[in-house]
Amino acid sequence: MPKPVRLPDAMPDIENPTLLVVCDSHKCRFMNAGGRLIMEKETVESKEEKFSDSQGRLQAPAAMGKGGMVSGVGDLNPAEKNRLRNFANMVSKRLTKIISEQGIKEVYISAPPKFLSILREHIPSATRKIIAAVEGIFIKEPALKLLIRFKPELKDAANSLRDQENYSARKHLPKG
Repeated sequence: MPKPVRLPDAMPDIENPTLLVVCDSHKCRFMNAGGRLIMEKETVESKEEKFSDSQGRLQAPAAMGKGGMVSGVGDLNPAEKNRLRNFANMVSKRLTKIISEQGIKEVYISAPPKFLSILREHIPSATRKIIAAVEGIFIKEPALKLLIRFKPELKDAANSLRDQENYSARKHLPKG
């Protein structure tokens, strides 16, 4: 498990227990942020689906059983769509459990647009009230950079502190 990341001294504490959820379409990281620490709790990975419960493509009636035309009924890749639904369901259940166990007040989710739309369908309405979502693939970004992306007021606070004369150059934010 990765070590906790301490916020630079120039940044204010995080007052509310906050959860950062960063996903791509195969992996999801859950990170707790509160006080002066960001701690990665766990990572969830998607299982590969080989089959689908979705209807496949059917032959068009105009072909009259002779091959040729194929109708557009069903999905182009039903197995992938099924895998994304299963993964979104798994992430949603884990998210709901973490929120209830730890009393989380703010949740920030980042995911690619396609997966984020499927994930939103699986998140219960009671949980949706405390969620802010950002579209994008930030799964490989460091925890501190993610927190600043979700809460830009932390970067503004740190920049305003730098302008004061007693700010120490040793305790500055990482460049990036």
